[in-house]
Amino acid sequence: MRMIWTISRRDLLQAFTTPLAWLVLACWCMLTNGVFMWGLYQVHGTAGSSTPLFVNALYAGVFFLTLLAPALSMTSFSGERMQGTMQLLLTAPIREWHLVAGKFFGVFGVLLALVAATLVHPLVLALISSVQVPHLLAGYLGLTLVCAFFSALGVWISLLVDTPIAAYVITFAVIALLILLGVLEHTPFFGPLGQALGLTPRVGPFFRGEVRMGNVTFFLAATTACLVMAQASLSARRIHG
Repeated sequence: MRMIWTISRRDLLQAFTTPLAWLVLACWCMLTNGVFMWGLYQVHGTAGSSTPLFVNALYAGVFFLTLLAPALSMTSFSGERMQGTMQLLLTAPIREWHLVAGKFFGVFGVLLALVAATLVHPLVLALISSVQVPHLLAGYLGLTLVCAFFSALGVWISLLVDTPIAAYVITFAVIALLILLGVLEHTPFFGPLGQALGLTPRVGPFFRGEVRMGNVTFFLAATTACLVMAQASLSARRIHG
């Protein structure tokens, strides 16, 4: 655990001492705050809605992460390769699992910082109305599980390619494909595949206040699978050089 913490702490410090993480955070805040303010504007002077106002911003956050999460994970391993430090990592007395987990928690920690930035929304609502705490917790659980999956996916793909740009494009394409499958869940041809692998059918219930074990298991299994495949890829690189 100490080695995992050392690696993730190094990546977190490196991320927040470069402009990229701060630029992503600024874009995230601008987009999610914009959605939240638009929701406030829409209900102003109306009878209101049964859907809590913070839900729209959290749900939109899933789609914003499609663009932003790959930018944070693309340098996990491909960045090390470009800097010439990948060989040092491969020859260091560190277990593959520790290295993969450290990189994962480094990206996941930055994404959790983005999620934490949205806490201002329910706090603002709490000042002017009541907040449904179970619904709020379900929504944040869903967004956190999405962040974990995107982090693991990005780390794995970053290990497979040589440049951060390629890692960004492929990670974005995979996430976009999973979202597209979810959109097509009601079509005759893609329906079963969309219901099984689509992101929107899996994450949507969380933002309706429903925590289904099947959906929780889906994200945990997908995250674990990406980390296991990353470990296998890293082990193969160590063996073959």
